[in-house]
Amino acid sequence: MRLVRNNGYIRSRKRRARLTALVGFILLASAVAVTFLYPSLFVPGYALLILGFITFNMGMQQSTKWSRHPRPDEVLVEALRRLNDRYTLVQYPAVGRGKPGHVLVYPGGLVVITTREVPGKVSVDGSKWHRTGGNKIWMLVGMSAPQLGNPSIENDGDRQALEAILNERGLSGGDAIDGIVAFLNPQVELEVESSDITVVDSDNLLRAVRELSSETVLPTKDRDRIIEVLAEGEDVEGPISLATRPAGTKRARAA
Repeated sequence: MRLVRNNGYIRSRKRRARLTALVGFILLASAVAVTFLYPSLFVPGYALLILGFITFNMGMQQSTKWSRHPRPDEVLVEALRRLNDRYTLVQYPAVGRGKPGHVLVYPGGLVVITTREVPGKVSVDGSKWHRTGGNKIWMLVGMSAPQLGNPSIENDGDRQALEAILNERGLSGGDAIDGIVAFLNPQVELEVESSDITVVDSDNLLRAVRELSSETVLPTKDRDRIIEVLAEGEDVEGPISLATRPAGTKRARAA
């Protein structure tokens, strides 16, 4: 597989996460100071406390996502590494107004991959998602943990954004965009009652991609042009060809 990664975007998200957490901490400290030093300003102090709590947790959630190793984007790369060079994964393209997170370009078209890192039991019925299990004391720790949200709506929006990018540049492929929701946490338990898009865990992601249409919709020159457009921007790495196994991994010898 070939990889294009927007390293500048990743660094900017790390900086934004740290700044958000710092602002949240300052708001929390200010709330404590106002409450103790000016008891009559209880209502403004309480408002600062709520705002600081939400802001700090948002910052910590994003810091966890972008600062840990492996990051979600790195886990996704490892899950798809065994694909051949007809597949190119573009991560965080910088073009267009709406920016899909992960776009896989291959002869059969394009695939927008929406990732989630939540553990526990997750079910989907159509576009309705539900998560059960995990820590119930969500007001204390839950907001700092990965959130489920609605991956179906997010994926649909990202596919529309990708189609808009292709149309603006006069590129083909806008009618051959598929969607996949990939859960990367190994502790997730999926229950798919119905879904308009493919929903898989990381163990089954490679198989799901290989089961996509084998018909050639995008010739090599069209794929190269799409990849060139999606790779625009500063500090974008690739496309580079990845080894089918991580560096340092040895092939098992036959007995």
